[in-house]
Amino acid sequence: MQGTILSMRSTRASRTPVPMLLAAAACILLLLVLACWILAGWSPGWFHSVAEDDIARANMGEQVEFRLAEELQKIRPSGERWRLRITDEAINAWLSTRLGPWLSHQPSIQWPDGLSRPQIRFRTRGIDVGIRIEDILGSDRVVVLSFHPSIRDGQIDLRPGWVRLGRLPIPFGRTAMDARLRQMLPQLEGSAGSLIKAALGDAAMEAMIPLVDDRRVRVEKMALEPGAIILEASTLPAR
Repeated sequence: MQGTILSMRSTRASRTPVPMLLAAAACILLLLVLACWILAGWSPGWFHSVAEDDIARANMGEQVEFRLAEELQKIRPSGERWRLRITDEAINAWLSTRLGPWLSHQPSIQWPDGLSRPQIRFRTRGIDVGIRIEDILGSDRVVVLSFHPSIRDGQIDLRPGWVRLGRLPIPFGRTAMDARLRQMLPQLEGSAGSLIKAALGDAAMEAMIPLVDDRRVRVEKMALEPGAIILEASTLPAR
């Protein structure tokens, strides 16, 4: 009899922790969900939205636009290679303050209201592109897409990398995010349109920049460093 009582007590003691384990697992799951929600809502430290009327940034954006046009249009010996270093700070200043005015001269293009101007970050191993979008709950979150660019056979290959929602990595989320951006992004013409199509994997981008006088700039190589991209190019004569 005594052995039976001990056996019953032992069975009850072994079953007692099960509800506690389930409660602990539920708490851990809840904390994980909360942590993911917080990380998804945090913008990356390098992503900074800038108003179009920010005078300092607008001046930088104008200087970038003028300097880039000057370098591309410069008369150079045919076949001579030259280099151009562009910082992500300069590009982001242009994107924040000059992309809007540029789009205003494209009457057929309407930038979506729920989509911010993009921002970029150059890293040694790739390029991060961030854009703030409105999610299904009505709040704004930053989506970051990474790329590993290279030039192969005269084409710019933007090999896609990971995708993040805020600071939260989203495994296997690249296809869904590309489809979402493909629906939202406007149809741009010229080099800008080719760049977006290449980034979304819709078409290859030729490593060639046409100039107004029918000359062309061929991008031969590109190298990345923290905060900047270095392009090596040559100017081809008019055909």
